[in-house]
Amino acid sequence: MPVFGQDLSRSLSRKAAILGPGLIGGSLAMALRRGDAPWAVSLWTRRAESVPAVEAALPNCTVSTDLSAVVHGADIVVLCISPRAIEESGERLAGLISPSTPVTDAGSVKSRIVASLEPVLGGRFIGAHPMAGSEQSGIAAARADLYDGALCILTPTENSDAAALEAVRGMWSAAGCRLREMPPAAHDEAVARVSHLPHAAAAALVHAALDKDRSFASLAGSGFRDSTRIACGPESLWAEIFLDNRKEVAAGIADLQEHFEALKTAVLRGDRGAVEAFLRTARTLRSEESA
Repeated sequence: MPVFGQDLSRSLSRKAAILGPGLIGGSLAMALRRGDAPWAVSLWTRRAESVPAVEAALPNCTVSTDLSAVVHGADIVVLCISPRAIEESGERLAGLISPSTPVTDAGSVKSRIVASLEPVLGGRFIGAHPMAGSEQSGIAAARADLYDGALCILTPTENSDAAALEAVRGMWSAAGCRLREMPPAAHDEAVARVSHLPHAAAAALVHAALDKDRSFASLAGSGFRDSTRIACGPESLWAEIFLDNRKEVAAGIADLQEHFEALKTAVLRGDRGAVEAFLRTARTLRSEESA
């Protein structure tokens, strides 16, 4: 096992155990298997019937429903399962891995996950959230370049082990990510606005556009398709995300409603100047973000 603090992206002995071979976990496995010195990767899947499909997509990886076998000898364990499953995994995982093995995750909400796993796993657990994904799900949607250039937010705390943090940095960097670090609560506040709120808005837009008459969809162009694409994501996962980050998501929805009300008032009044100002400000903010 590599000494903590070494650059794991260059270590010759690197094994990642990934729990959950869907879009996120499968893409991570593909990313780590690339290059001249690929990582060894083992993957845990809950359902035996999914093993053949995962093995076909990842022929150079070990796939099993036996969690103990998957994590045995791992240099790092990565939890790519649902937020609630991540929260509940600590006790079982702690009994299967070395006390020094770093553990990270890919969950979209960090405060609850860190609060659940740090007391059980200690400072070797480092929360992470790669800002990459798709409205698609499952191993069939996985791709090796999903993380290339994507931002991965790490959420270490004052309890985090420095060597474990370095190992987690090395693993996500090896997958192709850019890194940024922030406290779990700050992560949840920010990501509620730029990730969770857009999904809620896309879902609400679909309802507003099609609840009255579904045939309107046949008239839709790229604007509607682009604006609502993410509403096609799995509802079970997104329900967990919304509820786990409910305070920040609700605050974002309230602000969105306030802006909609301002636009609606300007439209009803026929106030062209106010409508143009609203649209201009949005265009400017969006352009600055893209620059």
